[in-house]
Amino acid sequence: MDKVSNTESKRANIFTRLILLLIIVLIITSLGIVINWLNKPGNFPFKKVELINQLENQESKELQKIAAQALNGGFFSLNVDEFRENLLNKLPWVKSVSVRKLWPDKIAVEIIEYKPVVRWQSVDNHSLKKTKQLLSQEGVIFRPQLTADQLLKFDQMALFFGPEMNARKILDKCFAINKKLFTLNLGIKQCGMNNRRTWRLILADFNKNREANIEIQVGKDNVVQRLDRFVQVFSGKLKQFLVSIETVDLRYTNGFSIKWNASDILSGRLQKEVINKPLTK
Repeated sequence: MDKVSNTESKRANIFTRLILLLIIVLIITSLGIVINWLNKPGNFPFKKVELINQLENQESKELQKIAAQALNGGFFSLNVDEFRENLLNKLPWVKSVSVRKLWPDKIAVEIIEYKPVVRWQSVDNHSLKKTKQLLSQEGVIFRPQLTADQLLKFDQMALFFGPEMNARKILDKCFAINKKLFTLNLGIKQCGMNNRRTWRLILADFNKNREANIEIQVGKDNVVQRLDRFVQVFSGKLKQFLVSIETVDLRYTNGFSIKWNASDILSGRLQKEVINKPLTK
């Protein structure tokens, strides 16, 4: 009798295990069917892409084109990371983007744009010099497709130039230079360095009736200190003669040379003591 009962007990255990296994298989299969159904783009489709913030420069039609692709998907089938990467890679104005799915049929998008502070021109051989380039306040170079209005707007900005790897360094140093020039009522029109790391500036005085364009050759080393010498000399009574300067060469140990505007010399605007005086301090 004990043998019979043991055999029946074993059979019951096997049967129970088979039932449990069948139930597990059915559950897994059902979950797979449900997941596949949820991930079909036609189920729980999106009806709206909501832009949380206003865009200043990025054209909305480009955003709408990418958003339309997302609307073809469903709530569970949309790959949020892929959608975010598309926005970052295809919209050049976009610095960062946040994407959230809102149940049951909405996508919320928040975009932070790059804030351009100057135009940029790369001096690297591989760069696309004909492409309009802008430099953000973080020193990031970006190349957006500009509208006609944007071209007019950004062409008024100063132009910084140099090797792309030095963009942030050039941005910081040119801004530091611009602060020093403020005391002379001068502003930077162009600032940067060439492939040989030689710095050059073009300045303008927009407060005068006559706009002065002053080209300054600074050299490689001690850029800010050399410019200090120029600022110190012209911060006093010589300030009135700034508009008569064409070029300045600061690449001297203890002074600098100036090329004066020829018409101002002939008209007698420049005093002889100004032209002949050694410009050191």
